[in-house]
Amino acid sequence: MVRSAARTLFSARTLLAALALLAGVAAPAHAVSVSPTALYIDSRTRTGVLTLYNPGTLPEEITVDFAYGYPQSDSTGNVSVATTREPAAGEPSAMAWMRAFPRRLLLQPGQRQVVRVLVEPPGDLADGEYWARVLISSRGGQPPIEQTQGDVRLQLNVQTTLVMAANYRKGDLRTGVDVTEASARRTADGVQLQVDLSRSGNAAFLGRMRAELLDAGGSVVSTLYDDVAVYRTMRRRLTFAVPPTATGALAVRIHIDTEREDLPPGGALPAAPIDQRIPVQ
Repeated sequence: MVRSAARTLFSARTLLAALALLAGVAAPAHAVSVSPTALYIDSRTRTGVLTLYNPGTLPEEITVDFAYGYPQSDSTGNVSVATTREPAAGEPSAMAWMRAFPRRLLLQPGQRQVVRVLVEPPGDLADGEYWARVLISSRGGQPPIEQTQGDVRLQLNVQTTLVMAANYRKGDLRTGVDVTEASARRTADGVQLQVDLSRSGNAAFLGRMRAELLDAGGSVVSTLYDDVAVYRTMRRRLTFAVPPTATGALAVRIHIDTEREDLPPGGALPAAPIDQRIPVQ
């Protein structure tokens, strides 16, 4: 932050107001790419590997850290991942066992760097899956954003943080998913499908849901796809646009399986598929 000659002091509230003022500035894209998109580390190797790449024209200062969190949905089906450095007692957290080597690095333009994630769990750990999030923060690849308010000039350095899953797996793993409640109803926007899911077993269910809107004759008139990650419970909402030709009594057919091409090999654990038909109300 650059202050004027008057050396004006900023309170937290003033700084937040300055950030709000800058909200109209287009957010930069992530300058650093990371592969794979998630880490699934087993107890045999206790090691995961990330490859970082800087496709930009400026160096990036990188910090790799860890937190606890997993996808959760609210009452409307919106999904978010809230992270914390202090998980509650009894949570299946692997955060405290994970270390990154190197943890800090300077990534030059066009440079790739391998980061190894090592897991050191307690010796008496029960079989199952334990969860964490990798936080990859980068700064320096974008020039500072400057803004002037009266005699005060602000200079804000942009930092971006990429959050990705890092699950540690030990021993006998089982997963599955149950549809605890499902409904489909007409709305002003079309047909709204709501599906409540509950995980079984001792590991997260990572899969995909295909939802098909059927006309009165049973023909498919619309299809939607949705990736699902059920760590405990999950609510999903999808809305079909109803073609004018779809008349009479409608229904929705859902199929849930573990086909996830976006995940690394072995990321989605095997589980029995689910099929269900839901009449539209």
